[in-house]
Amino acid sequence: MKNNHWNYRVMKSSVNGLGIYEVYYNEDGSIQGFSHNIVSPRGDSLKELNDDLLLYVKALEKPILDYDQLTKQFQ
Repeated sequence: MKNNHWNYRVMKSSVNGLGIYEVYYNEDGSIQGFSHNIVSPRGDSLKELNDDLLLYVKALEKPILDYDQLTKQFQ
């Protein structure tokens, strides 16, 4: 799977409630795929961890995606 662009997005799941997932996009902006598990912040330094956390904050500013609906769409 070729990933042209990705970001973190908040998704709502009937099992896990709200969580942050990685979402991958096609060049036209349509969703190509997504992580099936909630992700957690990470980095090899405090700066990298801080930068990753800032991307999580940006995810909170975007519309919430429906995990269950997307899972059905990609089956």
